[in-house]
Amino acid sequence: MYKKIICILVMMLLITSVLTTTSAMNFQTKRLENDNNYSQSNQNTPANSPGLITIKIVGLVKEVEDPHNLLGGVIKVTDRVRGKYIYDSGKLDSEPDPQVGEYHYTSSTFGIEIKIGGLVFKTNPSNVDFSILILDDQFYINRYIDAYAVTSDNNLQLSNGMLVDMIALWLEDSTCTALSSDALPTTAPQLSDWNDCTFIIYGNNPSDPSEFYDILILPEKFILNRTRALSYLWFLERFPLLERLLNFI
Repeated sequence: MYKKIICILVMMLLITSVLTTTSAMNFQTKRLENDNNYSQSNQNTPANSPGLITIKIVGLVKEVEDPHNLLGGVIKVTDRVRGKYIYDSGKLDSEPDPQVGEYHYTSSTFGIEIKIGGLVFKTNPSNVDFSILILDDQFYINRYIDAYAVTSDNNLQLSNGMLVDMIALWLEDSTCTALSSDALPTTAPQLSDWNDCTFIIYGNNPSDPSEFYDILILPEKFILNRTRALSYLWFLERFPLLERLLNFI
């Protein structure tokens, strides 16, 4: 699994390298408005106990490459992005390396969901392949880094039938100070702790895999929405419709 995630991350770097560069000044002039539902005061809320953790995402579309118009033109640069990902902070590390944390989820409770321009990019709850990778002071591509990666490989088709092959977030810190262990964090990532961030959605046309689209996202905030005791996992896994009532977004 670790090698699989590394391959995904290398692919992310290759994809982003061919996207058209957008000036950062364009994003300085169009920042997100304050939103009571995404209050900065919630961002540093500590987790009360291990359990079900929801991290909300607020950001902007930075770049879009859609040469075959698979998205129908509904997603544009600077469009607002909202989303969330859900994981269990009590999950055991499957990687014995003390500097590598590998946490893989297959239950329908877990995954990521991103909403942009009326489209929803979401982990397939019927076939979950969702992972969080933690690298603490790990040698990676000729340098030592801290890294935090979130990936979803099995995702629902879009409402227009297009595939969502990959949803992936990669945070990297070349100073190796962002993390102190390979344990799963119980708080939201702080963008100021990381000097590189790549957040990409990639998909294609099921009728012609050579037709593809890429969306590069510029995160503005990661917010700890709420934590739930492990006992809640029992209910959510057995009664998945309960999640709709919780209305995380």
